[in-house]
Amino acid sequence: MSKTHLAILIVAFTLEGTLIAQHVGDLLSPDRAHAALPAAVFDTLGWELPDGGRTVKAIADAAPGGAFDPRQLEKAGSAALGYRARWHVVRYRSYGLDWDMTGLQLTPNRPEPGLPTLAIIHGGSANWYEFFVDPLNRPGLAQYLAQRLPVVLITIPGNFAEGGWTEASFAERIPGYVLARAISRDEARVRHAVFTFQLIAEGVRRLLEQTTTGPLLILGHSTGGELQFLLKESSLTNRLDGRSIGWGTGGPALITKAIDEEFGERADAVRQYARYPRVDRLRPRDPAGYISSRYVGPLNPVRGGSPLEVAQAWFAAENRRRPQFKQVLQDMEHQGMVEHRARLEMEIRDTLRGTMVDPADVIRDLFSTMAAPLTGYRRMAWVVGRLDDGHWAERPEKAREWKMAERFRKENPGAAIRVLLVDAPVTHYGHIERPKQLASVLLDVVRWLWSA
Repeated sequence: MSKTHLAILIVAFTLEGTLIAQHVGDLLSPDRAHAALPAAVFDTLGWELPDGGRTVKAIADAAPGGAFDPRQLEKAGSAALGYRARWHVVRYRSYGLDWDMTGLQLTPNRPEPGLPTLAIIHGGSANWYEFFVDPLNRPGLAQYLAQRLPVVLITIPGNFAEGGWTEASFAERIPGYVLARAISRDEARVRHAVFTFQLIAEGVRRLLEQTTTGPLLILGHSTGGELQFLLKESSLTNRLDGRSIGWGTGGPALITKAIDEEFGERADAVRQYARYPRVDRLRPRDPAGYISSRYVGPLNPVRGGSPLEVAQAWFAAENRRRPQFKQVLQDMEHQGMVEHRARLEMEIRDTLRGTMVDPADVIRDLFSTMAAPLTGYRRMAWVVGRLDDGHWAERPEKAREWKMAERFRKENPGAAIRVLLVDAPVTHYGHIERPKQLASVLLDVVRWLWSA
């Protein structure tokens, strides 16, 4: 069947209002380089919330800057929400320091049988709010997904602060590494310098072990995508069952480095990272950076006369609850910048001198992202938006999702590994731009992943 005929078949069922998910899932069945979901179909997908999202919006609107206490959701009626909410804070120790990993657990009133818990981990400069509400406090991706399957929204240490941040300058913010306790700037510098992916992965593992049971699927967005691969052979292995899902996901750094070299982009990337601050500093994100990264598209819910105006308005709306910073070490490891290893080791030792933290422990964990296991997968699906610059491209074979899937097919002969393009004008932040429709797509991908 041609792509044209397949699209017509899907639209025909869409107009009837039935069997949408089944036929969108059929796009994943054939073994091909990638499948495209037409915009005309994507726009029709999704379902409504029991109260239209009014309960959560009222809670968010009443909080300064929208940075509402997630524990308020536990008191909201599940009949109005369609799910029961529970907030978790898991404290653990790494490198001799305490850290808080947080998770918002959403349990459907009427879950679809046979589906796993979907754990969603945000990307850089973000947190759980991004997947729960949009910048205008309207329903986000997880509110829709939680009508059908269990969801846990995970925030890595530092990226959530109770009540949000009040500093006008992102550069002045201190990550909420430990909640309900003030962290000095000197202590923050030490914590920045030990913020390895191994530290984060251990917290994710502990949170999921303590708060969930049964089959599990981890979806990491952007920088957060690295984590599911690091946890592939952890104590969660049997629950993950060799299945993997991506949405705008940054793959293993080992593959990222290889793709950069194949595309002839590595030297420029290495030079760019040479200009990064010291490892004990934060790298603030600003609206201009979102324009250069092409993270702003025509479907952003915040309006403006230009992409920069949209980004500025977006940042203003999220100023309090969105962290808008990244740790240098997190960035370096995610991109596999082993070329800068000597510099990082020197700066780590220098920052930790005179502290109780042993720099050897941190250095031992450096660039674990370059050793994430690539084998042992049964089913894998990479979902990407058409305007997700870098992750997708006009020539698909130049797209990162294409290359990631290609490498995993090589490492896992016989595995069902797919790339699904949402062929609509959604960007890296499609979960903000079209959360209802994307929820339907991702739910069907989960169904496909667990169908065999």
